[in-house]
Amino acid sequence: MENKKIEIEYKQFVIVPRRPKMSTGKIASQVAHATYLALEKQRKLIEFENGCFIPGKTKDNIIKKWKYTGMCVIVLECKNTMQLYGIAKYLDQWDIANNLYIDEGLTEIDMGTPTALATGVLIKDQHWMLSHLNLFRR
Repeated sequence: MENKKIEIEYKQFVIVPRRPKMSTGKIASQVAHATYLALEKQRKLIEFENGCFIPGKTKDNIIKKWKYTGMCVIVLECKNTMQLYGIAKYLDQWDIANNLYIDEGLTEIDMGTPTALATGVLIKDQHWMLSHLNLFRR
């Protein structure tokens, strides 16, 4: 079987730290929280473009295009929470909508621990920004 690489125009990325250790269910819930909040942040940034509220406006309908092309989400890993903070700062410097999800400490992780970082939807020309990270593997 031939291995073909499929180019996907719109992707959302999530980065999960290897440390602290989390159960599979905990990782799944943290990824869900971070992705939702990053998309909400991106939606608000688009609607308040240039300081004006424009209801329903989307920059080239990027979120809608992402939704209608399969809602690709790529989960990556980093070493620890310090690296996660660094990546969040890097994304902020490039004005990339993102959400660094901080755990509430109700179950396995101490309160205030960053557990996942999600971007908004990125176009193909922005995917390189996270190409130094590996796919998350359990």
